Amino acid sequence: MAVYKIAGLNVEYACRFDLLKQRSEKYLCDETDARINLSLDENYFSSRRKKFSTLSDSEIEYIGMGAAFYKELLRFEGMLLHASAVELDGEAYLFSAPSGTGKSTHTEGWLKAFDKAQIINDDKPAIRKVDGSYFAFGTPFSGKHDISLNKGYPIKGICFLDRGNNEIKKLTAQQAMTPLFNQTIRPDDESKMDLLCERVEDLLANVSFYAMLCDTSEKAVKMAYDMMK
Repeated sequence: MAVYKIAGLNVEYACRFDLLKQRSEKYLCDETDARINLSLDENYFSSRRKKFSTLSDSEIEYIGMGAAFYKELLRFEGMLLHASAVELDGEAYLFSAPSGTGKSTHTEGWLKAFDKAQIINDDKPAIRKVDGSYFAFGTPFSGKHDISLNKGYPIKGICFLDRGNNEIKKLTAQQAMTPLFNQTIRPDDESKMDLLCERVEDLLANVSFYAMLCDTSEKAVKMAYDMMK
């Protein structure tokens, strides 16, 4: 077992396979007082092998440990958002959309448009309230390209993307609720679902949300930045 610092929390788990071990290495810490303990038993692997026959045990472990972490994160004022998170000038801008819509392409545009921009997490940033403010954190669980930083930055805004002509608008909390729920994991456990609802409600009250139709141009990047900054 090893302890990793993820989203500001000490998380303990054992890596059986190289995929999880390699992606977790930069999150290793010297502390031993874990606040979250994760494990996957053989029954978990057996059930997933039957359900997802194309996945290797290494992939099952990586996906399963990520899901376990994000469920436990709910106990610490945190949640998962399926998004690509980019940092600029010490603040996080998150772009969320269904897979294949182009959120990673959009944040790659930020790296080209702004020399100091960097990707915090390209697929599943951890959102967590720390000292009264919401931060976006990199985690080892960052999608197939493994683009993440072991850092967290205060969230400037969250934007839901779709393809189209370049236009952006600010959303009310009510307008943002459905897309926000659609881009996170809904736990089966009733108590965890209650925690998720609490987190979503608080996030909607404390973070700015936007909706944007965009192409892949630099114009779209600048439009998003000008509106959200």
